[in-house]
Amino acid sequence: MQKEKQYSAKSIQILPGNPTATAIHQILTWALENLDKQVEVIWPSSIKGSEYKLTAHADPMGGDPKWILNVASAGETKLIWEFTSCDSLLVFNRIEASLNEREGTNRVSNQVIATKEDAAEEKAFFYVPEAVTKQRATIPIPMVGQESSLNRSSTVLNGDLAFVQISALLQSINLAKMTGRLEIDSEEGAAEVFFTDGQPIHATSPGLEGPECVYELVTWKEGRFFFQPKVQTEKKTISDNLDSLMIQGAQLFDKHNFLKNSGFKTDCVLLKTQHNLDDAALKKILAPAIPVAFAPQRKFFDMIDDKMTADELIAKMELKKSVWVPIICNMLSTGLAAFTKGTKKGNLPPLEPKAVDSAAIQSVIMSLRRGDTGMFNFPAFLYFLEQEYFRGHRSGSPISVIVFEMRVKSGPNAAIREPLPINALREAVLRISQTKRHNDLLAHYEAFDYALLCPDTKGEGARVFANRIMQALLKSPLSTGVDARSLSLSFGAACVPEDFLELGLLLSAAEAAKASALTSTETPIVLYRDLLAKA
Repeated sequence: MQKEKQYSAKSIQILPGNPTATAIHQILTWALENLDKQVEVIWPSSIKGSEYKLTAHADPMGGDPKWILNVASAGETKLIWEFTSCDSLLVFNRIEASLNEREGTNRVSNQVIATKEDAAEEKAFFYVPEAVTKQRATIPIPMVGQESSLNRSSTVLNGDLAFVQISALLQSINLAKMTGRLEIDSEEGAAEVFFTDGQPIHATSPGLEGPECVYELVTWKEGRFFFQPKVQTEKKTISDNLDSLMIQGAQLFDKHNFLKNSGFKTDCVLLKTQHNLDDAALKKILAPAIPVAFAPQRKFFDMIDDKMTADELIAKMELKKSVWVPIICNMLSTGLAAFTKGTKKGNLPPLEPKAVDSAAIQSVIMSLRRGDTGMFNFPAFLYFLEQEYFRGHRSGSPISVIVFEMRVKSGPNAAIREPLPINALREAVLRISQTKRHNDLLAHYEAFDYALLCPDTKGEGARVFANRIMQALLKSPLSTGVDARSLSLSFGAACVPEDFLELGLLLSAAEAAKASALTSTETPIVLYRDLLAKA
C-alpha cells in the first residue's frame, strides 16, 4: 500500500455550509498555486453530529489535483470518494450528488446569491442552486484549528474569505441571529461589524463607518475573518437591515465597476461637455439615469471646471462613496461630462477623450444576427468558432460545441417533427440566454438546427450545460401547444482537444452525437466520446 504523501503545510478552512461552485474553483486555484501544500475545507452536515471534510492538493511533479471527500460522524471518519480532476465543475457536481445521496430530503442548500456579481460567478460554472434563498442554520460552527472535531463546543466562527463569500458569511450570521463582533483582516486593512440578534448595528474600517463600511465589505474577496460571540458595543451607526445594506452595497459595486471598466480613476480631470443648462434641462437629461437626489447632482455639475480632478471635487463637496459614485456614473453615462488625465504629475498634455460610437458597434453586431430570433447567423458562428479555435490553440484551453435540435412533434408515434413556431423559438432563445454564460455564443446551425460555442469548457462541462438548458426549456410551456409533451430536444457535443484537434472534425463529431441523441431511448444528450465508448 502506497504511503500517503506528507505535505509541508496545510490550510484548514471552516465554511458555514456546503461549498459553492465558486468556492471549489477558488480551492482549485489555491491548490495549483501552492503545490507543496494541501487545503482542507470543513463544513457541517444537515444530519446532526456529522461534518464533511474536502481535501485538495496538486502534485508538484504534475498531473491533475487530487480531491478527497470524507464524512465524520460519532468520532469516526469514512471515505466517500477520491477523485482526480482539474475541472472544478465536475468536482462541485460530484459533491452535490454525494450530499444529495447521503442526506436526501434532510439536506437544505446553504447557497445564497446576494449580489449580481455572485450570480454571474455562479452561472460561469453552469450551476445555479434551485433554492438560492435557503440557508443552513447549522452555526455557530467549529473553530479553525489543527483538526476539527465533532464534539468541540467552541462557538467562534472564523476562516478565510478566499473560501467563503462574505455575502454568505453575513447571511449566516443574520439567519442564526448571532450577537457579537465580526473582525476581518485583509490587505485593505482591518474592519469590524457588531451584530445584535443577527442585525448589524455598528461597523468600522479604515476611513469608513456605518453603512459605508458595509458597502465596502461586500466587495472584499480576501482576508481572514473571526467572529467573537457576545461582544457588544454601545455605538449605533447602522439603522438599515442587512438585506438592504447588501443590496445597496451590490448596486454600488456595480456602479463602481462601470466607472472602472470605462477607464475612469478619481485622479482624472472631469470635463464639462454641456453648458448653460437650467434645472429643467438638467433634470430632463438625468431622468433616465440612476435615481439620485437632484441637488447634489446640480452642485457637482456646476463645480466641474475642466481643471479639478474628481478627487478634488469629491473632497470639496465632502461626498461619501455611496453618493459620488452614482453621481459620476450619471455625469458620464448621460454625456454631461467626460474625463481625461490631468497634467499635475507630468508634463504630458491632457488627453481629450475619444468618442466610442456604441451605435456603430451595435450595428456591426446586429448585422451578424437574425432579426427574427436575435441569434447569430451560421456564418457568424463559423467565424467566431474559428477565432476561438485559434485562441484556444495558443492558450491550450478547451472548446466545446453543442449542436442541438428543437422541434415540435406530432402525428402517430410522434413521427412528425416540425420547426418551433416563432413565438416559442423566441421564448427558447430567452431562456437559453439566461442560462448560458456571457462568453458562450448561441447561433443558428445550418438550416434548422442550433449551436452553442462554449469556450474554456470540457466535454463533461458541456453535458452539464446541455442538461441545464433542457431543464430550462421543459420547465414550462414555451408557447401555447409547445410544452414538455410536444417538445422534441436532442443535443450532441464534441470538444477540442479531448475529441479532435481539427476544427472540421469537431463539427462533424457534434453532428454525429446529435444524430445519436435523436434516436436514443436513454438520453437526449450525447457526447461524441459516448459514441466511441460504445463502438
